[in-house]
Amino acid sequence: MAVINIDRMPDFYHTLAKARVIIIGNGPSALEGNHGDTIDRFDAVIRINNYVIEGLETHVGSRTDIWVNGANQGLKKRTNIPDNILVMIPPEVLRHKGDAIHARINKRLGTSDYVMLPLETMVELETSSGLQRPTTGFFAIYFFHKLGFDITLHGFDFFTGSKGHYFDHPITSWLKDNGIIKKATKHDLSGEKAFIEGLIEAGMLRRLEP
Repeated sequence: MAVINIDRMPDFYHTLAKARVIIIGNGPSALEGNHGDTIDRFDAVIRINNYVIEGLETHVGSRTDIWVNGANQGLKKRTNIPDNILVMIPPEVLRHKGDAIHARINKRLGTSDYVMLPLETMVELETSSGLQRPTTGFFAIYFFHKLGFDITLHGFDFFTGSKGHYFDHPITSWLKDNGIIKKATKHDLSGEKAFIEGLIEAGMLRRLEP
């Protein structure tokens, strides 16, 4: 467990040890209910990959305190970059790319001001979960849980019911749901869902309540 250590993180993360933290997923359920004000009252709001806020604040809130991303090929550059960026790269990619990964991350994020979790941390997250190459959303939930933070979740559907994201154009969602656009085929989504639901049932995580 030594590789999951808050001491290795920047000072901002230390302030979250006794904070109320919410992680917003990109599933369609993120738009169910007008939870924006409730979300913004959390001490820290964490969002994933290509999240969208503009025009959807009533549902998903307006703040982003930590942007977690996998610096993947489909990542979109942002004009308003959050102050705290946490990059989580799957172990197999880190092993293959080595230090050269940073040039790719800098280009895809449009900044070099980020924290990337080291290989040993990513290996620990993958190994202890028993899942191979989890999604960025799963890595984020599990990492902050491992740090002992008080975590609430919203908008995590693990691509059940729909393979789209809440911000997708309806045509894009249809293409994903019908397998024309392949989505999340590298991940064990049912395994991720079962793992997270187990933590919720054990009282270690919670969902955002209406």
